[in-house]
Amino acid sequence: MKYLKFTLLSATAIALLAGLVLYRLSTRVPSKVVIAAGPASGNYYQLSTEIARRLEEQLGTTVEVLQSRGALDNLHRIQDGVADFALYQPDTVRGTDEDESPDSASFVANLYSEVLHIFAAPESGIEKAADLKGKKIAIGSPESGDFAINKTLLEHLGIGLDDVQLVDAVYNEIPDMLRSGKLDAACMAGGIHSPAFVQTASVPGVTLIPVPFADAMALHHVSTFPTSIPAGFYRTENPVLPETEIKTVSRRAKLLTRPDAPTVLVEAVTKVVMDEHFQRSNELHELFDRGKDFAMANPEFPMHPGAEHIYNPALKPLLNPDFVEATEGLRSFFFSVLVAGWLLARWLRDRRLKQDEHELDQFVRRVLEIERRQLGLDEDESGKDVEQLQLLLDEVTQLRQEALSEFNAHSMNEDPSVACFVQMCHALSNKINAKLTRQRTDRQMRIFMELTTNQRPAANEPSKGKRKK
Repeated sequence: MKYLKFTLLSATAIALLAGLVLYRLSTRVPSKVVIAAGPASGNYYQLSTEIARRLEEQLGTTVEVLQSRGALDNLHRIQDGVADFALYQPDTVRGTDEDESPDSASFVANLYSEVLHIFAAPESGIEKAADLKGKKIAIGSPESGDFAINKTLLEHLGIGLDDVQLVDAVYNEIPDMLRSGKLDAACMAGGIHSPAFVQTASVPGVTLIPVPFADAMALHHVSTFPTSIPAGFYRTENPVLPETEIKTVSRRAKLLTRPDAPTVLVEAVTKVVMDEHFQRSNELHELFDRGKDFAMANPEFPMHPGAEHIYNPALKPLLNPDFVEATEGLRSFFFSVLVAGWLLARWLRDRRLKQDEHELDQFVRRVLEIERRQLGLDEDESGKDVEQLQLLLDEVTQLRQEALSEFNAHSMNEDPSVACFVQMCHALSNKINAKLTRQRTDRQMRIFMELTTNQRPAANEPSKGKRKK
């Protein structure tokens, strides 16, 4: 039993030490974090660089920003484990041959709305969106969010991809291609303050084309919202751009992470995103004005627990979820060891009780021996058994006191044989006391009778003397 207790204590100490090590490992920030951004000239890359800088300042970890071909490429890097975080435009996977699994990524926050811009080159002859048919247009690479939303736009206009001349161009090439006539139009989606829009809007003679029936297009696609570009937003001097308010659509740029990303890291990134100074410096007006309501809206992918802890601090558990998940197997093993130890202790105790004579059995046999000895007493009417009965009564009392000192109240409640032993002692004591009472009563009666008999002759002596005279 001593060795079993030592083994259980040692296992407990080892389990606590292992739990402490696992807790430190599970709550440790990785030494390197990777963010998948878009092209170097796009808003994704600019915003990712700012997030990386703040993470390095706050956590002291190395953060690498990877250039990519767009939102779909970013999602692939998340799914392949190449990147820890990535910016993504919703519905990018839809319309492709790929399976959009909701468990392939986790949601962190909405950052801003990506507004669709249709820039038409001067002398392109494009005055409305329907004029895009047969023109040379840039709609982004097939792995970008631009391609997804522009494909939806062409479907909305009733224009197929075969009805236009697609030109592959990156953001920083588009202004020169519009000037030279290599492009008739560029359909671009991004933050309304994106430097790429400012540069494209600076091309002389360029115009912005509205999306016809933008509200209807938004209603047909759950992740698309109607919006507008204010008149004079890009240029207020003549020629004003745009001359009037432009109706268009937008989709929200989302920050995604790996489902198995460390909770402590996701919490830190979410804090950066929700920092008001970060929002102001990056002109994230919607996030600044509406706070977590905008950040949490329409997640598309399951929200990561680390982000949920920042949005709803009351739901944050006492222990880190990564630690709980990492120690699930250890806790099951440790609990199994405890159960096995308890069962082993029970088995050893029962085995010892079966092999060794139970101490209570000795007390019961001694009580039975006293009861057997008292059977032959109180049969003699002479009353000479009082001393022996008194000795037996004292022996029962001493035996009961000795037995009760060996058993506590818990054992008396748990083991009914102890209570039975006590009742046997009480019954034997009552029987001996009854015999003692009878013996003493008989003795007193005999003494009384003897005294009465001896006093009668003494009373008749005077009368005898008178007759002699």
